[in-house]
Amino acid sequence: MISLRAVPSSVHSDSRIALSVTLCLCLSGCGGSSSAPAPVVPESAQATAEPASVEGAAQASTTSKSSASGSQTKHRRDEVWVDENGQKWFGNVPMDAFFDSPYEVASNQTPIGGGTNAVVAANTGTANPGAVGTMTPATGDDSSADPAMTDAAPASTPEKTATPSEAPTAAADDNSWTSLITMATLEEEVKSVRNFMNENVQSVGTFNSSMLMIPPKAAALGALASVAMEHSEPVSWKDDAKYVRDLAKKINSAPLQRGAKDQKRVQELYETIADILNRSKPAGLEEPPDSDSFAEVAEMRLLMMRMEDAEKRLKTEAGTESAMGSKKDMIAHEASMMAVMAKIVSMPGYGYGDDAKFTGYASDVVTAAQTIKEAAAANDFAAYESALTKIATTCSKCHSDYKND
Repeated sequence: MISLRAVPSSVHSDSRIALSVTLCLCLSGCGGSSSAPAPVVPESAQATAEPASVEGAAQASTTSKSSASGSQTKHRRDEVWVDENGQKWFGNVPMDAFFDSPYEVASNQTPIGGGTNAVVAANTGTANPGAVGTMTPATGDDSSADPAMTDAAPASTPEKTATPSEAPTAAADDNSWTSLITMATLEEEVKSVRNFMNENVQSVGTFNSSMLMIPPKAAALGALASVAMEHSEPVSWKDDAKYVRDLAKKINSAPLQRGAKDQKRVQELYETIADILNRSKPAGLEEPPDSDSFAEVAEMRLLMMRMEDAEKRLKTEAGTESAMGSKKDMIAHEASMMAVMAKIVSMPGYGYGDDAKFTGYASDVVTAAQTIKEAAAANDFAAYESALTKIATTCSKCHSDYKND
């Protein structure tokens, strides 16, 4: 006798029709066969029917399998096979017992029958003890499923890997000098300033032609010497960094004038700086004050000029995907300088340390500069370009609000 206790009413009706036809054929002696064909559940009923419980489904499946195949052949629990009627099975469970799209079913949070259990389970990933067969979003499995069914269902949903543009930047969690610039990058910038000074302060002619570019270079050098004093990484001239800071400050102690007088003064100051960086500090140097702040060493306007130079290089030299791929060292360097200068100008002493809007602008630039480095390292041009745009719009807003103050 065929058990129908776990089959919905729509399937009961179709099964009764099939059984009636089968009994009539047997009584009339038609068909020429002693074994009656198994009742076939219409596809429409299979598509919409859902077992009231897994136990009942398994029992009905086993009975149907025996009637359909008429064979006592045993199949492995993980074997997929087709019976004589074309019904596909997984072990002793018909394949139509499984959902066609388990992930879609799991993600559907619409309450069934006006209840809220399914929504709660989907949102929390825990089944309501009073609900049978509650779906969890992680696997799409029935919480009371037969082992044969759970073996076939996907074990878990792959986790989404964050792209560089989604991932949190170092600046958001750690705004220390070490996180913004490596000592190697700092030394590269110091070397660049030295090369510029070597070429442009040795004669009156070169001094006069480059005079407007000297103050930003000296300001950047003084600011980086201050950073080196606080940086966690070592550098050979760290113990004498305060002398470098003080001498760079003196270069900009007064507006530069064309001619031999200022050329000679800047040349002497720079050559003393070069001796210190070469570990040959001259004897008798004036002891610099320990209390000098960044604002006393480097004027904000001059540091902003260094930030502008960094932005221009990033746009002009690495403004395409192919250029970004070949200019990673330059990008990392300029983005680091951008982040460091943005942090410095928001520090106490410049007059905006307690201005939430200004410090917010500076923080946005620091974060975007960090993202630029990460995006270039990951070959993510979209994130790189987006971060560049963020810097441009932030600087534009900041200048609009504060440049004329």
